[in-house]
Amino acid sequence: MPVDSENLQAAFRRLIQALAHSFWQRVRAAGLSMPQLFAMRYIQRHQQTNISDLAKALGITNPAASQLLRRLIEQNYVLSEEDPNDRRNKRLRLTTKGEKALLSITSPAEGSTFKHILENLSPEESEKVLAALEILLAKLPTAEEETDASR
Repeated sequence: MPVDSENLQAAFRRLIQALAHSFWQRVRAAGLSMPQLFAMRYIQRHQQTNISDLAKALGITNPAASQLLRRLIEQNYVLSEEDPNDRRNKRLRLTTKGEKALLSITSPAEGSTFKHILENLSPEESEKVLAALEILLAKLPTAEEETDASR
């Protein structure tokens, strides 16, 4: 019996929601919002960033980025330090606490729900899931196809 697309979409939605739930719990437990998490990940990847760079990356204004950073600094997740080459410019970096928080907030695919699912699959089920995922990944549009579709 063929699977209809509505049932397939519903199954994907349930899986994504289950995986994301524990992720959101870890974000909230750290006292973070999603924009703050994105900001911390950006700062982590761009060691010499400043407020303007962060604002541009997040698609927000400099005042909005400053406000977002204020709470991260208050929570001791981020430090804002004077740039030795330009005293008017502030460089952002994660504190040790910020680095540890990011490590504890792994991606949804690395959370406990995902681990639970994988641990409870038989070897045969694991092979079937892997084969299905490889089929789905092969069907993903290329960057060029996504650009064409958005036009």
